[in-house]
Amino acid sequence: MHTTSATVTESALATEAELSDLVEPPSNDLRGRLRAMQVQAVLMLTPMVVAANVVGVATLCLTFRNDVPLPALVAWALALAGGVGLGVRAWWRLRRGHAPTHASPRATTHATRHAALMGLLWALPLPLMSSVATPAQFLILTSITVGIMCAGSAALAPIRNATTAFLALMSAGALAAVLQLSADAVAPMAMLLVVYVAVVLAGAQSWSRLFKARVVAELRAEGQREVIGLLLHDFEQHAADVLWEIDNEGHLRKVSRRMARLLGRTESALEGRSLLELLQRRQRKLRESVAAEGEVALRRLAHHLQDRTPFSHIELPVSIARRTIWWSLTAKPVEGGSGWRGVVSNVTAAREAQHHVWQLAHFDAVTDLSNRHRFRIELDNALESVRQSGEQCAVLCLDLDGFKTVNDALGHDTGDQLLRVVGQRLQAARREGDVVARLGGDEFGLIVRDVSGPDEVALVAGRMLYALSKPCEIGGVTVPLGASLGIALAPRDGQAADVLLKHADLALYAAKAAGRGQFSFYTQSMGARVVKRLDVERALREAIPGKQLQLLFQPQLRLSDGEIIAFEALLRWNHPELGEVPPQDFIPVAEEAGMIHDIGRWVLHQACKEARAWPEAVRVAVNLSPLQVMARDLRADVAHALATSGLPPQRLEIEITESVLMADSHSTLSKLHALRELGVRIALDDFGTGYSSLAYLRRFPFDQLKIDRSFVSEIVDRPDARAIVRATIDMARALRMDTLAEGVEDPSAIELLHEQRCGVVQGYLVARPMPGSEVLAFLQDRAGKPLPAHADSLRGEPGLWAA
Repeated sequence: MHTTSATVTESALATEAELSDLVEPPSNDLRGRLRAMQVQAVLMLTPMVVAANVVGVATLCLTFRNDVPLPALVAWALALAGGVGLGVRAWWRLRRGHAPTHASPRATTHATRHAALMGLLWALPLPLMSSVATPAQFLILTSITVGIMCAGSAALAPIRNATTAFLALMSAGALAAVLQLSADAVAPMAMLLVVYVAVVLAGAQSWSRLFKARVVAELRAEGQREVIGLLLHDFEQHAADVLWEIDNEGHLRKVSRRMARLLGRTESALEGRSLLELLQRRQRKLRESVAAEGEVALRRLAHHLQDRTPFSHIELPVSIARRTIWWSLTAKPVEGGSGWRGVVSNVTAAREAQHHVWQLAHFDAVTDLSNRHRFRIELDNALESVRQSGEQCAVLCLDLDGFKTVNDALGHDTGDQLLRVVGQRLQAARREGDVVARLGGDEFGLIVRDVSGPDEVALVAGRMLYALSKPCEIGGVTVPLGASLGIALAPRDGQAADVLLKHADLALYAAKAAGRGQFSFYTQSMGARVVKRLDVERALREAIPGKQLQLLFQPQLRLSDGEIIAFEALLRWNHPELGEVPPQDFIPVAEEAGMIHDIGRWVLHQACKEARAWPEAVRVAVNLSPLQVMARDLRADVAHALATSGLPPQRLEIEITESVLMADSHSTLSKLHALRELGVRIALDDFGTGYSSLAYLRRFPFDQLKIDRSFVSEIVDRPDARAIVRATIDMARALRMDTLAEGVEDPSAIELLHEQRCGVVQGYLVARPMPGSEVLAFLQDRAGKPLPAHADSLRGEPGLWAA
């Protein structure tokens, strides 16, 4: 009890402190209402105060009628009647309905002044009456004084200042009356008076604080009820959430317009219908992927309703206008056991956002395939099945050939589109139940479940590579496709995901080293080969800065007069530790590692620089990588090489291979025309090894066709080879193109080529490749000399980019 009283008192003190600090308009409004209620509380006790005053005045007048002059008693009684009349008039206005809802500070000031007036009127006669009072009269005087002080303090307690003023004046009069007593009674009576007044004043002030606290609490509660009502109205009108209510049997009641609109029915049609039945009907047209989750949520809702336990955020899908909408239901039983009240929220946007985050966590944003994270989860599941059932599965790691160059040359947008095409083709070629994923960059993974052995996996791998063997058209540009693939089998090559992925990567490196468009199974010996290839890649990055690259030049001889008309630049790499690395070993590495552009620029600039010192009639031929041809800045590279070296454009011949022209690419043609505009010659290398050469001979006028060495080496012994060479020469002559036969090593081949009117020959029969420093001496020594009568029985030297 004491604790509660202390708490209430503390609350009142806090409220008073809060009110004393309020300065904003809403707080001033609260003060005005508080003052009005204080005044009303005082006025409501007016009848009691009037009665106390009448009884007190009448009693004292009768008691002291013979001891106090009558005029003084009448004047005092009339003055008190006037003071009481002021209070009665205010009380009457209150009864007539003139009670203000707000009061200014003047209202409480007037009340305080009126209380002070009444206290003064009661205090004035006390000393006079005390001085003439007999013991019996003094007892009556004391009783009435105490009664008036208690009644007045109780009536004025809501207004603390009024109580204080009233008590202060009456206690002053009472003290003056006590001083009229005999000397031995003054001290005890004065002490009793002080204690009594202090107790009454403390009680009045405590009651004043409690009154204020109660009134402020009521006013705030009223304001909160108004706000809650407005919020509920606004909630019903504008909020996305909808209120709903059902009875104990689960039937809807008090259906709002928004609830009816949400369910697509009228209020009358929904009134009394089962909520669970309505929700169940809304789930009949859901997709299978969410129908199961909807059934679980509906059972959970029914369980809560049956057990009468509150629930929150039960999310269930419903079908509205052929679209899946997600609702979140929250409710609790109504007090008294008369049903349920709750809220239904539309959380479709949140669910879609959650699904989007899940998609980002498990699927690749470019290809929509599984990402590395999901691939690992699927692989762990597959390996667990392998351990339990004894079946086999395979992991395939696939890497696109030359993707980095395509990405750099054609832009990231084209690269992303190419990745999407690859993903679509892999998805179309996979078996049902197998998992295709993009592991990162241009690397893809495939999990092949439940296989009988390597032969079945080889069929899958072949189907994947075939699906990626055809070029694709992206934005008017034909982009060649190709891939290498590494395979690891479980449990043969490992039963842990990390081990299996590592072995599949090693097999992938081996497939790349063996050539493009191939697949390899993991073997234990692959580790050393992969390490060697990585060593080559690391060392190749230092080849240009370390001045380890060198150009050799092989002459090209015109058969009509035996003159050397050009030299083909051939690239060599001499590493201080690896020794002389063949082009077929390091060129594919350079292409896959994205270093081919830097190496190609170096070759182009060095070849032009060397050729600048040769006679004006001698050209230099530079073979470009297919990836270099696809680069956007090819024309700028050639122009810069010519400008910095000072070599005239007509003395530079650019050789491209038929692999560049595998498909009808407008982009490739436009690049070749741009080079032709510079004035350089364009030669088609390895002619006869592709399937689309004839189509391109019509679309671009090459300056020279280079007949592939595979035909030239057999021209003496095989009639079909001679026929192909003859047809090629005749076709080139008709199209006004020069012809060059590569790999000439047999004098008899020279005679046949001369008979068939081939223009130029190149091979060991003419000369071996030589450093640039020996070219001038070779030209001086060769001047006017006939062809040699025999050649070394060595194989022909491959071109710059031949692998």
